[in-house]
Amino acid sequence: MSDYQQEERRNFAKANYIPLKEISEKDESNVTSSFDERRYSVDEALKEIGLGLYHLKWIPIIAMSGFTQSSMVALASLLIISLQCQWNLNIPVQILLLFVLFFGSFPGSVLSGVLADKKGRKLSLILGQLLLLIFTVLSTISFNYVFFFIAYFFIGLAIGMLLHLSVVLLSEFSPPNFRTYSVLLFLLFWVLGSLFSTVVTYGLLNKHGWEIVTFVVAIPHIVISIFVLLVDESPRYLAISGQIAAAEQVLNRMSLQNNPDFEIVGKLEMRIENNRGSLGDVVGEEYRKNFGLLSVSLGLVGLIVYSSNTMIPYMLESNHCSHFNSTTYQVEKCKVSTPIFKDLSYINVSEIVMLPIFAVVNEVFGRLKTLRLLSVVLVVSTFFLVFCLERTFFMVCLYIQRGSVQSLLLTLLIYTPECYPTHIRGAGCGLTTMFLFFGGLISSAMVYPVGVLHGFSHLALALTLAAVGTLVTVGFMDKETRGCDIS
Repeated sequence: MSDYQQEERRNFAKANYIPLKEISEKDESNVTSSFDERRYSVDEALKEIGLGLYHLKWIPIIAMSGFTQSSMVALASLLIISLQCQWNLNIPVQILLLFVLFFGSFPGSVLSGVLADKKGRKLSLILGQLLLLIFTVLSTISFNYVFFFIAYFFIGLAIGMLLHLSVVLLSEFSPPNFRTYSVLLFLLFWVLGSLFSTVVTYGLLNKHGWEIVTFVVAIPHIVISIFVLLVDESPRYLAISGQIAAAEQVLNRMSLQNNPDFEIVGKLEMRIENNRGSLGDVVGEEYRKNFGLLSVSLGLVGLIVYSSNTMIPYMLESNHCSHFNSTTYQVEKCKVSTPIFKDLSYINVSEIVMLPIFAVVNEVFGRLKTLRLLSVVLVVSTFFLVFCLERTFFMVCLYIQRGSVQSLLLTLLIYTPECYPTHIRGAGCGLTTMFLFFGGLISSAMVYPVGVLHGFSHLALALTLAAVGTLVTVGFMDKETRGCDIS
């Protein structure tokens, strides 16, 4: 074979994402006639197209959905004390608000996962974002707490739909070596959403009331709801559902925007799946172990994440640790004092610092080693919170605990879509992340009787046991997915 023919074979293989060995000897004499016969997969296309303008334009839009979701979860915790004044709510009814929010996430997570596999990721994402916008606005005109709770049930439903769908779509759009950073961007927006709600509440709650606060928090929802209408459908979903031409159009558009000089040659090849979105397959023998371990891990992480979010305002108010002397709730004035917002802002910043660090660790050492490392850090930092030690040491432990549990959630959100094939990825991620909200549901019922009535140390001890459970669970995981193609 001449040097020219060898060079032609290499260029042809590279342009069509085909291993060189797949070009047989009989094709060497007529490489041009073989162009139309070549086949490529979505994974091969994404690898060759690489990261570019297309991803830099649309990945942040999808990731910003996390901003809208977290802003409402954080707002629920911040408004509880103010609502007590307006509607004379007792403590159990206050706790019911968070309970309703997380309870609504259950059907949203599961049903949208099945819908995403059967009808597409984009449709489910749009429905979830519109639901979140509509019921956030409706909550501002609540004339009593029953109407308000109904609105928050549907807000929870929308959050249940959006959380895993955002991650699935980000994973399926991204080149394999960028999946980690796509989900990182989503979680960074999640933290920024919490920070945004904290800042808006600090600036407006005492002067203008919770209705204006909620309306201002809803403004970004409008912008993001418009942009998600323009997002492309996942090319992986299009391919497995038989819409090969549409999948090729998305990949060609991606290629054109990322590298105008690069042209995809050949035909997209993907096995068409008619039995999409089957929950039975998710819990079937092939995926049962991963489903069980991921569900338990996410449930325990959800318990820790949401318990900390809910407990911190009570902790600052009630002086459970002697370092906190502020009073967040002044009955006679029905106002929330400012120290809580300062401490919550610092905690959010600690999460922003640690998330990128452990995203890099994910890419260097892999998912499993990162999960185990973070679980150890979480156990140690949570355990030290039990003793309410000197203020500086306590706050450092609290920052590390919050950063490590959010980084643990980041790694689990990266890992979960990689454990399921495309035809059940929506249903699998939806059913699995439902347990994250189950952890939030338990936390809403546990924080007041355990943390408020008996002291923060008791809650910290319970969360330490949950962290130990997480460490044990991730120790049984054995499927490394870093850099792997997702079928």
